[in-house]
Amino acid sequence: MAETPDSDLDDVARIRRVLARELETINEYEAFARASSHPEVRAFFLHLASEEKEHVSEAVHMLRMLDSGQDGRFTTPIAPGHFQQAISGGAPATPPPPPPGPPPAPHLLNGRSPVEPLTSLPPQRLMYGLPAPPPAVESHPLTVGSLRKGGSGR
Repeated sequence: MAETPDSDLDDVARIRRVLARELETINEYEAFARASSHPEVRAFFLHLASEEKEHVSEAVHMLRMLDSGQDGRFTTPIAPGHFQQAISGGAPATPPPPPPGPPPAPHLLNGRSPVEPLTSLPPQRLMYGLPAPPPAVESHPLTVGSLRKGGSGR
């Protein structure tokens, strides 16, 4: 089955695709580190993996901000015995916890609610949720190498 081109996805689907790629990249860098015989090379790959973990955190933040249904999955605790139920095919080992009370006051991030739009600028004009500086006349558009149509990274 052919993969949907990035340009045909909505923002949530793009973020999910980025999240999947970042997680795969972490696994690759950590495997490279384990296979490295030189301590400097091992440290290099672990450093790269750490940076990808930051990207995962940022992608999850964006996903939670844009998809309230997904955010609800992060805020709902998993009942004890939830995973054992899949093995036994029966009811969870313990009853699920009572439904949560009223939602807590929104956590403010840099003085704004996580559901408040960061800016009215289009996504391509943002860097880490903040307005990006204007591009230089001779520069190319900001891209994430493999995410660009065609996968060439250029």
